[in-house]
Amino acid sequence: MALETLRLITIVAEADIAARLTAELARLGVMGSNVTAGEGAWRRALEGHGPHEWSGPTVRIEAVVSPRVADAVLARLSLAWFPHYAVFAWVCDVGVARPGKYA
Repeated sequence: MALETLRLITIVAEADIAARLTAELARLGVMGSNVTAGEGAWRRALEGHGPHEWSGPTVRIEAVVSPRVADAVLARLSLAWFPHYAVFAWVCDVGVARPGKYA
């Protein structure tokens, strides 16, 4: 079976913004995602405010998407979410057996 290369985007974020974040992902073209609860403690720098501590419930959101959607999601996260919330994201290539389910 030939696999098609798509992108796996993984987002770790504060749990209390999960519903708003997944709604935004859907508007950007994400067809579906998996959300897993977790717990986190992070030291991060907020723009213009120096380092801050954050801890509490988190979610890990994972979605397989096209390269175009991955780029759109990262651009939107960078603009609207990273500066204001404890949100982190990474993307990697994945081989997908049923690519029509994600595009």
